[in-house]
Amino acid sequence: MSAQLPIIVVGAGTAGCTVVSHLANNTGHPILVLEPGGYGNDDDPHFLNFSDSELLVTTQDGYVQARAMGGGSAVNGMLLTGDEPEHLHSLTRMARTADVGTVGHELLAHGGRLSRLWWNGGRWNPARAVHHLIEERRVSVLSTPVTKIGHDNGVVTGVSCNGEHINAKAVVLCAGAITSPGLLLGSGLHDFNPTIGEGLQNHPTVTAQFAVSAEQLGRFDTAVVREWSTKSGGLMLNVAYERVAKNHSDIGALSVSLMNPASRGRVELSADGVPKPDFRYLEVLEDLVNLVEGVRDLLTLLRSGNFTSDPTSISVEGRALADLMNWDDVELGSWLQQSVKGVSHATSSCAQAVNPLGQLVGVENCWVADASVLPRVPTETPAAPVTMEALRIARNIGETLS
Repeated sequence: MSAQLPIIVVGAGTAGCTVVSHLANNTGHPILVLEPGGYGNDDDPHFLNFSDSELLVTTQDGYVQARAMGGGSAVNGMLLTGDEPEHLHSLTRMARTADVGTVGHELLAHGGRLSRLWWNGGRWNPARAVHHLIEERRVSVLSTPVTKIGHDNGVVTGVSCNGEHINAKAVVLCAGAITSPGLLLGSGLHDFNPTIGEGLQNHPTVTAQFAVSAEQLGRFDTAVVREWSTKSGGLMLNVAYERVAKNHSDIGALSVSLMNPASRGRVELSADGVPKPDFRYLEVLEDLVNLVEGVRDLLTLLRSGNFTSDPTSISVEGRALADLMNWDDVELGSWLQQSVKGVSHATSSCAQAVNPLGQLVGVENCWVADASVLPRVPTETPAAPVTMEALRIARNIGETLS
């Protein structure tokens, strides 16, 4: 590597690969990527093949995220419910009816629509460009996890990996909305910026499962969504899943998510220093009211639709459909507060901690450029907004360091 200090990018997921590609092509600084994850098979359209893979990691509280170069876009990110980013034109396409299985077709019959897919002859994988840069020796990579951000009185000097300090011109955190603030907190930077970790959001989600025929899968595990609004203005999203996992092709699923939640939580550190997300789902009453209506609608879909030939197999977060149908809104709301989960869409845990350029306020030589800097969880699947924000901040970094 050049004697010039590198820009260190921590994490090579969707955001990290976007940052690396831009900086390598638009600055003269050496780039060092630190990514402990592997590389997914981006030619496989069944993204749930990775559900039991080493390319996923689960936090103590059950939050699942990709641990792979390319991130969720390379492993399990297929749906794009919003618009295609301009800089990724032609790398996505709309799903076709031939791509859809029995669960998706049933949701289409009940107001659903075909979704845009991160697929056009292969999965969109931002790691491909980074692989080429590594092969051309324009980017270096270490598959070692970062344990700490090194700093001298609030001036970031590099990172520590297995006790070894690596000096850096600057550090760009792209490890996701849980790990990025966790690293900053574990490095003592909360003393310089007390808002690190605050504002965490996700899409609260409830999922039903039921028996399906494994022989009637679609080409894609999910390609159909349904969007609608509650009486209180909650933006709801139903997603049809042809199967729940690689080894469970006989089980389908239908979910409902609240896409514009108001509730916010934080990322904290556990007693042993591990980042711990506290999402505080449904803490705001408006969110609870909206999700109760969303689950009522989900129950109606399940009761009236032909999603399964065995209605007795239907369960919603482990509870029988018949049980939930008999509950009033108070009982349903109380159950939701205990049972609601999130999807892999965590955002906003560093939004208050950075300036508009993505620089960590009160700390020098440190940027954050992943989902944690989004001001709120998007009202769509977040890969596109994450990519656009990462590219914007990468441009700012390049201009500042040049």
